[in-house]
Amino acid sequence: MLYLLSIFSFFLANVPNPDAPKKTNLTVEVHNVRVFTGAVYVAIFKPGKDFPEGKPIEGKKVDASHERVQIAFSVEPGEYAIAVYHDENSNGKMDKRIFGIPKEPFGFSNDFRPKLSAPKFSDCEVKVGDSGKTVRIKLEKMSG
Repeated sequence: MLYLLSIFSFFLANVPNPDAPKKTNLTVEVHNVRVFTGAVYVAIFKPGKDFPEGKPIEGKKVDASHERVQIAFSVEPGEYAIAVYHDENSNGKMDKRIFGIPKEPFGFSNDFRPKLSAPKFSDCEVKVGDSGKTVRIKLEKMSG
C-alpha cells in the first residue's frame, strides 16, 4: 500500500500547474572581454526604482575566459533591463573612481552608454516574448 501511495504522490508532484507563469529563455551574450581573469557578472531587473544599483531579480556570474561569454536565464515574458560588469581583479565588487565612475568594464542592455549619470530603466529596456530573446552587450571601460 505504501508503495502505491509513493507512486501516486510522484505523479501528482509532476503534474504541470496550469496557473504557473510561463517561462522563456533570456540569453545574454557579453562581448569585448579583454582580460581573461576574474568574472563577468550579469544582473537582470524588472521595471522599477532598483535599476541599476539596487537588487536585481536574478544575477549570475561566469568566468571571463573568452572574448565573448554567454549566460542564460529562465524568465517570464515581459520587460527587463540588464546590467553587466567585468570584475577583473576578482574582489566581488565593481571598483569605482571618484564620483562613482567605474574603473572596470561594464555595459547595459541596448548598449546604452551613460554620459553623466546612471541610466534609467527605459534607456535599457528590452522586451522578452514567449519565444525568448538573445541580448548582446558590449563591455566598455571608461577612460581616465
